[in-house]
Amino acid sequence: MSRPLDNSNRVVVTGQGLVTPLGRSASEIHERWMSGVSPAATITKFDATNLPVSIACEVPDFEPRQEIRNRKLLRLLVRGEDYGVVASAAAFEDAGLSRDDYDPTRAGIAVGVRKEGFRNSNFNDAFEACVRDGRIDRELFIEDGMRRIPPQTIVEGLANAGLYHIAHEHLLQGVNHNLLALGTGGFQAIGEAMWSLRNDEADLILAGAFDSWILWTCIAHEHYAGTLSTSTDSPPTVHRPFDVTRTGSVVGEGAAMFVLEPFVRAQSRGANILGEVLGFGTATGVPSDDPNGCTRALASSIRRALEVANLTSQDIDLIHLHGDATLTGDRVEVQGLHAGLGDRARTIPATTIKSATGFMANASSSVEMAALLEVLRRGVIPPIVNLTTPDPELDLNFVREPSEGKSMRHALLIERSWPSHYAALIVGVER
Repeated sequence: MSRPLDNSNRVVVTGQGLVTPLGRSASEIHERWMSGVSPAATITKFDATNLPVSIACEVPDFEPRQEIRNRKLLRLLVRGEDYGVVASAAAFEDAGLSRDDYDPTRAGIAVGVRKEGFRNSNFNDAFEACVRDGRIDRELFIEDGMRRIPPQTIVEGLANAGLYHIAHEHLLQGVNHNLLALGTGGFQAIGEAMWSLRNDEADLILAGAFDSWILWTCIAHEHYAGTLSTSTDSPPTVHRPFDVTRTGSVVGEGAAMFVLEPFVRAQSRGANILGEVLGFGTATGVPSDDPNGCTRALASSIRRALEVANLTSQDIDLIHLHGDATLTGDRVEVQGLHAGLGDRARTIPATTIKSATGFMANASSSVEMAALLEVLRRGVIPPIVNLTTPDPELDLNFVREPSEGKSMRHALLIERSWPSHYAALIVGVER
């Protein structure tokens, strides 16, 4: 067995806030994941009938005006950022921290973001007022249309706006990381926060990701990239990772934010420790259409995460898979695990929650960390939703039925981002 981390280097989770298609708490998410049913359904948040994909895993019962009291802030938030604001407040509450409990200059923030910019609706009035003979009159738009565009448009389009709004709300004036990505951002934020805390750059860091792919621009992009399924099957059954009938992902949305602290500080204030961030690694497969290069990148991420955690493949009790249900992606994922873990990859139980939540872009990785910490605490592994007939070419120990009574300490999570970015995270719980 490998050498555990010294207490002075340990980074623990003392609070978490969740907004997901499966619920707002880790226990609720675990129970719905265990049910084996995806909430995927026809999109209700806008008219998607003319898009090649019209189903998604939406966050239910979320009304921004009821969740966020700051009306000025509401006018600046785009979809996904509102989830992040709510999840951040919940994380601090869960950690038992108020603004009086920390030095703002020693409190940091790290978020994974993907932002398409401002709301397209901001331009509707401007464009509609300038249509002549079925076309937009450019001169009229310059003379009259531009003044109809809300002045906050330029502010809400900034990629770091979400980080700023949350930092302002909680007086996080210290180290900050704004990681732009399409899927690995949550892991990258948590990993950078881990390093900052190990280097004594902060006393606590709020870290995680928030995102929504339930926007026509995101759906168009991911359809073009070949990530999304265009299946007309029953929506809850469409996302089928590692299955012989897999056709791609279903889009989703959500947020998961964590309060991370050094173990010694958390212990001294009597915090409830939910788990530990042990290791992190990331790499890029270049070019993106080279499967061998992508496999090497994923394997490199896994090896680096193990090295940082001072663990070996023998210490890993559970794998959380990326699971975007694409033919090439699933193959690269399995091959990368074999290259990174060796023969041990065939025996470690492997599952994924993605077919139950949809692909939530950056939010997937952070939500998946919360879900896996709950699995480690309970010792009950939920199965991969919709995995009926595993592809025989994919040699992993897929979890197809609930697995109970397992004593597990360490989990490896992997994530892939378009076009070819990979990240691995190792988390653990005390036994």
